[in-house]
Amino acid sequence: MKIVILDDSATIRMILESFLEDIGVRDDEMFLFENGHDAVEFIKENGADIIFTDINMPNMDGYEFASSVFKMQPNLKNSLFAISGDENRESYQKMKKSGVHRFLRKPINAEHFNHFVEPIVLKSRMMKR
Repeated sequence: MKIVILDDSATIRMILESFLEDIGVRDDEMFLFENGHDAVEFIKENGADIIFTDINMPNMDGYEFASSVFKMQPNLKNSLFAISGDENRESYQKMKKSGVHRFLRKPINAEHFNHFVEPIVLKSRMMKR
């Protein structure tokens, strides 16, 4: 399994990594990026099963990142989670237009994370067998 975590905040990357470990994801299954261009290149070369991306980032924002990913792997629309602390409804609408259906709000609540993410992880594991 390959899980891509993209956020310009090292703290958020560590929190997501910790939450994923708590639901049984191994370190060698997680690939952390602070730059959207690097994450796109990784996905282009290696693929991905689940992706977490911040919406507001320098250089390549979450909208551009999601659009690039969906052009390469349209099947990831149900496995990409957009993360934001932005209360702006416009941001969510723009992400939805780019094909994103799943959202997590910062600060990320562990119970909320487990409820929405664990089934996706389990489903991805089952499909890999």
